[in-house]
Amino acid sequence: MSFLKTNDGIQIHYQLDGPHNGTIILLLGGYTSNIATWTPQIEAFNAAGYRTLRLDYRSHGQSEQTAQGLRIARLAMDVAELLQQLDIKAVYIIGHSMGASVGELYLSLFGNQKVLSIITEDQSPKMLNEGEWQAGLKGSDLRQLGTFAERFPHIKLTQKHLSSEIKKVLAENYTPFDFKLTHSLLLDGIAQDWRDVLPTEQRPHLFMSGDASPLYPANYPEIALKLQRNPQSQTYHFEGVGHVPHLEAADEFNQVALAFFDQIN
Repeated sequence: MSFLKTNDGIQIHYQLDGPHNGTIILLLGGYTSNIATWTPQIEAFNAAGYRTLRLDYRSHGQSEQTAQGLRIARLAMDVAELLQQLDIKAVYIIGHSMGASVGELYLSLFGNQKVLSIITEDQSPKMLNEGEWQAGLKGSDLRQLGTFAERFPHIKLTQKHLSSEIKKVLAENYTPFDFKLTHSLLLDGIAQDWRDVLPTEQRPHLFMSGDASPLYPANYPEIALKLQRNPQSQTYHFEGVGHVPHLEAADEFNQVALAFFDQIN
């Protein structure tokens, strides 16, 4: 296993796969994820000539368990340090759920220089509804941050049954997750608002959603697209799919993501 020691002393587990001359797709998972949750993407992306880079956030997967730095901005800093350590000059980013926020905070903190394009998967740029903004969590408002954080571990996020192969991989790579330890990270993630980052991206952005997501309204990608305003940016809806399209509809997800990357090459 490969590890990065961050500048605040935390061991971060990562894995790099695929052809050495391939452009890198950086895969950023959601809250509670580990690198195995991207297994259905690795073979397809590598076969298409791309290299894949996955990491376990601090207190996730095989990375060090710690209460230190459990905030989205620190996770984005961990990503920046990993790219620097590996001397990576350019990446495509795919961020699922909280991983979308990590990717957007990376862009906010470090700019567009290393990013070729970005895909965000079932994650509104502002999770809590407020005033005219109603593209966040269904039925939420700022007063419900703590309530949702308590309820989140019990929400059924998927709508389609996962294949037996995917279930087997997830089971074999299961690592215990400490919800109590990481509660502050969940709260910080829910409070994020990166609507102001979207117009500054200067890169094509594909907003993906599951149209049966238990979290967000089906039209949130179109609302986010209007904020981003890049003429090459797009939206895509997975029919009958919940919060995790890359697992629930893995083949469709891979085809759509690769077509988007190929289009802007």
